[in-house]
Amino acid sequence: MRIRMFAITIASTMSVSSPALAYQTDNPYGGGTRFTGPPPAEIPTGVMTQEDRARLLTQRLAACLIKAHRAAVLKAIQIEPWQSDARRFLANAVDAKCLDSGELEIPPNLLRGAFYQQFYRERFATTPPALPPVPIDFTASSAGGLTDDAKTEVALRQFGDCVARRDLKDAHALIFSSPGSARETAALTALMPQFSACLVQGSKWTLNRSSISAILSEVVFREATDASRRTPK
Repeated sequence: MRIRMFAITIASTMSVSSPALAYQTDNPYGGGTRFTGPPPAEIPTGVMTQEDRARLLTQRLAACLIKAHRAAVLKAIQIEPWQSDARRFLANAVDAKCLDSGELEIPPNLLRGAFYQQFYRERFATTPPALPPVPIDFTASSAGGLTDDAKTEVALRQFGDCVARRDLKDAHALIFSSPGSARETAALTALMPQFSACLVQGSKWTLNRSSISAILSEVVFREATDASRRTPK
């Protein structure tokens, strides 16, 4: 039983089908571990692709970690991913007891997105939120110049913000959809025109279902819960 985080890079094309998670069920130590408290992320069963099984497991893992270590999770995701110690705080929120058995390799950005997805589902279970008129300045908390990697992270969030503002209904549906489900496919299909419209000129990325869901979950949750930019009633 092991959870391992690793980095991924942004490549040259845009896709919504490439796998982003590697998942293995073999555990050299045998068996699984259960404990009293939040339920562990059980291995999904049934007819699913390897990627969809891994994505569903990541969602369940995030839900378990929030129940077990909510304060640590909140602290981790409040730090921008390009800031110092961001990865350390994210790792501190991870507890292998929330994984039933086997091994799960998780890019840090996808675990971060899974946390935001769970918080969004908690907060906006019935209807999409209203977004403030002014988008978030994702660079506001960063002192000094941004590295190229940080600029890419900022651009991805600006892209997600643009997509959500153009079609919040389908962004909401995507965040609530199950990996590999017809609802997920329908939401992605509906959002496709917004992906093209919101791409930053001159930028091309490899984005799969996992990364799109992660970006939209973070952006919409942050937009919807940032009271500082709302017009007073």
